[in-house]
Amino acid sequence: MAKKKIEEIYKEMDELTHILERPGMWVGSVKEEQKQMFLYDSDAQVMELKEVSYIPAMLKVIDEVISNSCDEYRRATNMGLNKLNVTISSDGWIEVKDNGGIPIVKHSTAGCYIPEFIFGRLRTSSNYNDDEDRNVIGTNGVGSALANVFSKKFIIESADNKNKFHRTWKDNMRTVCDDLTIEKCDDHFTSTKLWLDFKRFDTTEKTFTLDFVDIIEKRCIDAAAANLGLKVVFEYKDKENGRKSQWKFNKFDQYIDLYGGYVDVEDGIKFSDDMKQVWVYPSGSINIGFVNGAECSKGTHIRAVRQEINNHVADFMSKKHKIDITARGVDNKYSMFICIDVVNPAYNSQTKEELTTPIERFSRDDNYTFTVPEQFLNKVCKSEIINIVLDWYKQKAAAEDQAQIRKLNKAAGKKLLRSDKFIDCNSKKREEKQLFVYEGDSAKSGFRTARDPQTQAAYIMRGVPLNTYGMSPVQVMKNQVFSDMVNILGLKWGEYNDASKLNFNKICIASDADQDGSKIASLLLVFFNHFPELYEQGIICRLISPIIIAEKGNDHRSYFTLKEYK
Repeated sequence: MAKKKIEEIYKEMDELTHILERPGMWVGSVKEEQKQMFLYDSDAQVMELKEVSYIPAMLKVIDEVISNSCDEYRRATNMGLNKLNVTISSDGWIEVKDNGGIPIVKHSTAGCYIPEFIFGRLRTSSNYNDDEDRNVIGTNGVGSALANVFSKKFIIESADNKNKFHRTWKDNMRTVCDDLTIEKCDDHFTSTKLWLDFKRFDTTEKTFTLDFVDIIEKRCIDAAAANLGLKVVFEYKDKENGRKSQWKFNKFDQYIDLYGGYVDVEDGIKFSDDMKQVWVYPSGSINIGFVNGAECSKGTHIRAVRQEINNHVADFMSKKHKIDITARGVDNKYSMFICIDVVNPAYNSQTKEELTTPIERFSRDDNYTFTVPEQFLNKVCKSEIINIVLDWYKQKAAAEDQAQIRKLNKAAGKKLLRSDKFIDCNSKKREEKQLFVYEGDSAKSGFRTARDPQTQAAYIMRGVPLNTYGMSPVQVMKNQVFSDMVNILGLKWGEYNDASKLNFNKICIASDADQDGSKIASLLLVFFNHFPELYEQGIICRLISPIIIAEKGNDHRSYFTLKEYK
């Protein structure tokens, strides 16, 4: 292999070439992706979660143009902009038109008209003054021009109530056509019409797919929802599948209503302040977020709110319901919608998919603290969210118990207990083997003397056993006495214990006949109630010894209680 020249190793690209050759760092991936997205179902008039195929970079290019109009609307200074039209054609072009306008004047230092400055040059913007509070989408001054770069043809028209501007670019912004016109006009609008250069994307398509059309319509709906009062008209021009819709929301709640199939819109909990509005719903587990009028459902704004909710709910569950649950365990038990204004926002990339602005920098107000009101958090703890968390916790605990039970059952009865508490018998025939359960070490010697060593075994308890009523198998097995008992007998949790498969044919409770002995016997019966089939098969019995034996001549009487004797 021939050695490369130094000039072949170290290269320099002009900015246009760099964007086209390295699109990933500018507009995202140019490869087709599969993803689940909420899209508008025009027949049902609701949002539906669907699997779609799309190219992120292509979507980002169009997003930038739509975002430019939304930014102008949010500035509220642009000639009364209140309407946005987005038209997409099966012929491969898109037009974004608003009723705002760009000043048709020359930039004194750039030597070109302002529309050319914005759309025909990279890194130009009205958002560069970082001393100003800018609650807009654009941050880097490249978005609108990127749409030009990825287009084989790009036309700008704009009017400012005095003049109308027209200019065309071709060949990925490399060719500036000589069709510049400036003419008198008493209207105000800005129109961006572009023909995407599909060969710049990893696709064989030469026009927009129906999935992509649906995504653009969803973007239009989002734009109307996040910019209340803005009328957004969407139109798809196609002979067979053409359609048109228009959107205007006066309240964000109207937008949430479209998600009625995924959240119970009647059960929402809401709070708002000067910067944010938050809605929480005790159903589903979706996040829908907007930052400065554009969809952004990942990032610090989402994490900040959910963290406060999760911590508060987890603390409430610990105090009120005495269960140990982490904030992470709460996190996916509710849906959240958030619409927030962030001053000079920062994102993970030019694609603006994730907000990275630290929460302490959301506002220029040094006194502003990003918090969720206590009153709101208390409402969450009175909502159905708590029952959802409780149900999840119970299911999780049950699943964990089952996993433990499977482990316990796997080992049950394989090896008899080797302990001074267990006295085994010699027989290998389980049908003749009996297990006596005694209390206290004093019973050992008497049992060894009186028993049949061939068939009779014993387990010697010390003290009063645990009351296992209402306990889970895992909780019961933490007790040594009952863990021993399960092991000795070969019992299995959660299964039918057939007597013919146990290690002993009879279980005899041989506690003392006094009050303590009665209590011990009762607690042992409570334990065996975890295996009710043992009672059904007559395996369990109790050995009752008289506390008093009286003799008078040939009259022999046994008394099992003091009351009976008296």
